[in-house]
Amino acid sequence: LMSRSGMAERLMHFSNLVIGRVRGGFAYVNVLASLLFSGLTGVAVGDIAALGKVEVIAMEKAGYPRPFAAAVTVASSLVGPIIPPSGIIILYCAIMNVSIGAMFLAALIPGVLMAVADMLVIGLQAKPRNFPKSEVKRTLPEFVIGTKDAALALMMPFVLIGGIVGGIMTPTEAAAVSVLYALVVGVYIYRALSLRDVYRIFISSSFDAARLLFMIGAALTMTWIFALEDFAGKISVLFAYFNGSPLMLILAINVLFLILGMFMDAALALILFGPIVAPLAYAIGVSPTQLGIMLIVNVTVGLATPPIGNVLFAMCSVVTLKMGDLIRELLPFLAIKFVLLVVIGLFPFLTNAIPAYFGFR
Repeated sequence: LMSRSGMAERLMHFSNLVIGRVRGGFAYVNVLASLLFSGLTGVAVGDIAALGKVEVIAMEKAGYPRPFAAAVTVASSLVGPIIPPSGIIILYCAIMNVSIGAMFLAALIPGVLMAVADMLVIGLQAKPRNFPKSEVKRTLPEFVIGTKDAALALMMPFVLIGGIVGGIMTPTEAAAVSVLYALVVGVYIYRALSLRDVYRIFISSSFDAARLLFMIGAALTMTWIFALEDFAGKISVLFAYFNGSPLMLILAINVLFLILGMFMDAALALILFGPIVAPLAYAIGVSPTQLGIMLIVNVTVGLATPPIGNVLFAMCSVVTLKMGDLIRELLPFLAIKFVLLVVIGLFPFLTNAIPAYFGFR
């Protein structure tokens, strides 16, 4: 509903008003728009589908090389599963029995850091590569109108997180309220959705939900087989070599889930292997929220890590681009995200500070 109601374009315009005038401004706009829009969809590929072509074409017209524009779009889309509301966070909480409110709050700093890291890479390249900057003047009335147009979209995460953290709604009720909110905004306020559009969206969502349920059913069967074969014990023996070094254990978990994210569906990787590594991580003092965000960021970055990455293939198909050209421009963004993965594992306050402030332990 959010993707097809015109919110993406409104957020893109708002982002351009905020940050579009600096050198490399359209690249920054891409990251900011993805940060805002991903917080609505919670899916990296959803961000590519809704904003990918629009962002790449806009950047190309402004004078950016298409491979670089596509790389920025891919890198920024990875924020989607991190910034609340996030479907994969909710799934992880259900599997691992972790508070959804705590995980949503824990994801805020890492999600913003991922966007800032992308902007840092852009900033380091902007002057040497002589990226263009927008010379269009922004007037106060134009800024007010742009903010007003984007306000309803910007309010969505606050309504969702505020309702859950404030104890007004359960996560299930918040999900229902979110759908109703998007429906009212898209149909009655923006007037961008017809009844036929809504019907098609409901059908598509039903198929997505059914697919997820079948996947969870199959994964639970695999979990039972793993338990029968003592797969957790075998993994524990393998990771026992790192028991003397918390740093090495955290690095090993990062590497494992990054690789899993390259080849497996992110949700499936978390369902199958999250319960296996959790006791090992908890034993060295890693909190449930820190571990959850760490694993989710890993499998998400894996989506865009060669040789296999769903987001890479999605982007190449959306804008007709060679995979090699995209990967070459994407490497600096991936490098800084790999560093960020380690930082999240080594500095617990990045994920624990905000939940602790709101009373989650």
